[in-house]
Amino acid sequence: MRGEIVRLLAALAALIPAAGHAEAEEQAPAVAVSYNAALVSDYRFRGISLTNRDPAVQAEVDLAFRSGLFLGTWASNIADYGGSKVEVEVYGGYGGEAAGFTWSAGAYAYLYPGGHDVNYVELQSTIARRLGPVTTTLTLAYTPDQWNTNRDNLYAGLGADVAIGETPLTASLGVGRENGGDDEKWDWSAGLSYKLDVLDISAAYVDSNYKGALEAGHNGGAGLVLSVKASL
Repeated sequence: MRGEIVRLLAALAALIPAAGHAEAEEQAPAVAVSYNAALVSDYRFRGISLTNRDPAVQAEVDLAFRSGLFLGTWASNIADYGGSKVEVEVYGGYGGEAAGFTWSAGAYAYLYPGGHDVNYVELQSTIARRLGPVTTTLTLAYTPDQWNTNRDNLYAGLGADVAIGETPLTASLGVGRENGGDDEKWDWSAGLSYKLDVLDISAAYVDSNYKGALEAGHNGGAGLVLSVKASL
């Protein structure tokens, strides 16, 4: 009997380090780095083309910390805007999960190298919930009155991504309303994406009711946006 107890204790002792190692492997890394690059037929921002309906090359780097903190930067070519032809976003914030919801809150700086009085800062928050194959996301973005504007701006967007069965296809729907810089503008979209290893291939119909002056009205009209994005 004593020999059996000794053997049992020895077996348990041998399992303890293995269990600890398994827990360490399951624990998220202190910081995760991700990259993506995309080629799009038209860079649309909340329904408006920022490339005069021309293609754009885009890239992003993200840092996600175990604590919930996130930092990142994103860049794209654009049509001339205040003397700049590049948009760079630098952002940071905090996110997490609670009661089945995924949320985030952060600050985004929109920078236009070489441009004159066009940079601005926006406060943005999201909350998402997954129910079966459907993930819905509410986005609120507030741009306070700052050095290069004379009014604040509020954007509210609601989107839904629907996984199509066991296929690599996802259907997406979205609608948004903006009040401030773009007076009571609505935008909407519907698309389909295909996941192929590290590639996301998508096509989306994008439109808005914005009929601004000069090219702004043209850039707010309906259009098909094709995209190929690689993520690592």
